[in-house]
Amino acid sequence: MAETLLIVFVICIVAGVPIGPALGVAALATAMMAPALNPIIIPTRFVGLLSDSYLLLSAPLFILAGNIAARGGVARVIIDFATALVGRFRGGLAYVNVVDSMVFGGISGSAVADVSALGTFLIPQMERKGYDRDFATALTVSTAVVAPIIPPSIIAVIFAWMADESVAAMFAAGIVPGLLIGLGMAVPVFIIARKRNYPREKPPTLPEFGRSFLRALPALIIPVIIMGGIMFGVFTPTEAAAVAVVYALVVPPIFYREPALREIPKIFADSARLSGVIGMIIGFVGAFGWVLSYSKFPFVVAAAIAAIHPAWWMFIVLVILLYLILGTFLTPSEIILVTVPVLLPVAQEIGIHPIHFGMVCVIASAIGHITPPVGLCLFVGMAISGLPMEKLVRPLLPFLAAIVVTLLIIAFLPGTILFLPRLLGFTQ
Repeated sequence: MAETLLIVFVICIVAGVPIGPALGVAALATAMMAPALNPIIIPTRFVGLLSDSYLLLSAPLFILAGNIAARGGVARVIIDFATALVGRFRGGLAYVNVVDSMVFGGISGSAVADVSALGTFLIPQMERKGYDRDFATALTVSTAVVAPIIPPSIIAVIFAWMADESVAAMFAAGIVPGLLIGLGMAVPVFIIARKRNYPREKPPTLPEFGRSFLRALPALIIPVIIMGGIMFGVFTPTEAAAVAVVYALVVPPIFYREPALREIPKIFADSARLSGVIGMIIGFVGAFGWVLSYSKFPFVVAAAIAAIHPAWWMFIVLVILLYLILGTFLTPSEIILVTVPVLLPVAQEIGIHPIHFGMVCVIASAIGHITPPVGLCLFVGMAISGLPMEKLVRPLLPFLAAIVVTLLIIAFLPGTILFLPRLLGFTQ
């Protein structure tokens, strides 16, 4: 049964069928060929999975909140505040780019929203100040990887739901790794900025710094509301996402005069479209995963790997390599949805903490946002800068290397991931 399921799935992918329908076709074909299964189970599993999870409702709400913030003047005031913080150093706008993604990622939770909102401002501005366009674009695309790691992370929500783990624990686990990856990308920025003699920004006076902070404060409160509310038990992750939507709808128009009322329907439509795509994939994964579980394939794989007693670090390296390969043709949410049901039991069998494993999966899958040929952030950066993919591959390499090296350090030091969740009492 599992062989039929996987063979049909691979044939569909090779034939160019999108990942969601490929999962559905494989599940339906297997159900039709297996005497023990009734094909009517497939649509019931599709609908049942989406309708039974209150937690999953937070994903479209976080997407909507991020899209509203991206078009609500939030990106511009964060750029101004980051410039006041780090613009004075050699290659100041490059450091601004890194800091912006770390802050804006705490609002949007989406790498694509990060590139769209920040890249529109920063790439032209960096080019005007004398930065190479390919460098500015590659940096903007790369720093967006931080957005799905620092909470609120949509990928972390999906993993928590699949693994039946606490969203609050996953969010807390993403804070330190997100900061470390941001710092890791500052290393190639430091080297390249000095080598190419990129300019510094004028240091702000104390009153200018104060004004930039006060202007950015309404935007900076968004991640505080989300994380503070969840961590202190004021509301659930889904309620936090709803509060973030209301805040994003009310505050930016008051303080920043954006977004205009006429833009709201388009923001809702774009958010619904993206949420619909994710929901469709989740529904098909439900049907696919049920058939896969019925065949006992995940348990067979877990037992086989556990029987050879791999060291935990060796298993982590293999998972990272697998995710880097899958990231070249699948989106992060697709990678998580397809692989976690098989890999998580193996990780637990060899003693890896599920939150540690989950955050490694989130980071490794997020790298797929920037790897050719299908990295979504890469295409957004290309659209903003007008550069073809072949002009961006080489400038991307130093930042990609920095992300992977930092990921390996984080993966081999579980305390960097588990410190905050344990400190806050979300996990043991």
